[in-house]
Amino acid sequence: MTAVTAYYLPADSASAIDTSHRVSVEQLNRLGWRISSVGGGTDEIEQAGRKLAQKLGLPVTKEGCVVPFNLEKDVSRMAPEMHDLLTKTAKVQNNDILTSGGIIAITSGSPYMDIEDVTAARWDRIHLGAGTLVCTPIGAKYRIAYNEQSRGTTGIIFFKETISTQELSVHKEIDNHPDRQAYLRAQAFV
Repeated sequence: MTAVTAYYLPADSASAIDTSHRVSVEQLNRLGWRISSVGGGTDEIEQAGRKLAQKLGLPVTKEGCVVPFNLEKDVSRMAPEMHDLLTKTAKVQNNDILTSGGIIAITSGSPYMDIEDVTAARWDRIHLGAGTLVCTPIGAKYRIAYNEQSRGTTGIIFFKETISTQELSVHKEIDNHPDRQAYLRAQAFV
């Protein structure tokens, strides 16, 4: 089962993605992104995410650290903390966002995200599907899209710290952020 595919993103984002230039999971792993696929239904996917979070030392019982999400049109049914974070994130859509680390488990839907490949000086688009687990490296840049394709996506996010402490560092602030500098050093890019 393949729940994820990735491609080079053209510098001109208005251009169509060239699907002949695939990015391997191994390439994403070298950048610190850990992406895997698990089978089963919602419960099995959430359980796999929980096991991975425990393995990485993330809290799995602390309130505000384990947050279900549903990118539905009716935001009134969304958890208030998640709604607040998504509102902040939507304001910076298509801008670079700095990861604070965590795990995203996609239980349904087919969203995509763009991640920066600092070693190749380009962006890659990752198409996610149900059963995808994404470990986000602290200090990496990514972009998310809220569009019709992502509507109805459900899952659970495991945060290192509570959702109320999550900050979005965008564009101007990112490059000087200590987490960003540590990530670049780990990639031997500083």
